[in-house]
Amino acid sequence: MKIFYQLLIVVSCVLLPALTYATPGILKKFISTYPGSTGTQLESCRTCHLPALQNCLNPYALALKESTLDFVTVEKADSDGDGVMNIEEINSGQLPGSQAQADEVFLFTSRIGNITFNHEKHSLEDTYLSSGKCANCHSPETFPRQFVDTESWQKVAHKICKDCHKKSGSSNAPKRCWGCHYKEDK
Repeated sequence: MKIFYQLLIVVSCVLLPALTYATPGILKKFISTYPGSTGTQLESCRTCHLPALQNCLNPYALALKESTLDFVTVEKADSDGDGVMNIEEINSGQLPGSQAQADEVFLFTSRIGNITFNHEKHSLEDTYLSSGKCANCHSPETFPRQFVDTESWQKVAHKICKDCHKKSGSSNAPKRCWGCHYKEDK
């Protein structure tokens, strides 16, 4: 019985604070600090959680955690590395922890045509094979958990994306190059 109580104390002191860090109270604090964010995409979990970089947090949330939730200190940073300070992104209704600016849509550039990739749908909707499991696409050998468009992901993308599209059985999953690559007419 003594071991049970010791285990209970360990769980209470170590695990519970980690599990309860993300609370609706943090979102409330964010909204009270930035009332103009009410009713925008910023009034959601993805402001701090997508794309997850470490411990289910994006770069903005990691900076907030490091600053012990000092929103004003983190305003001056550029958490997502897109060249725009967090406060500028917040004031314009953009996501300070993601280079994607709506629905986690990323634009990957390619010489044969750009790819518009909706990360949110691919990671959260039941019709996609990822089933909310980041490891299905992200690992040290595959895609990093931070959007970087300065590197070529062709080999990785072709392996992961094409295989998944084939396995899905969905008629909506592109199976040919031009289903994903789009080249604008000039």
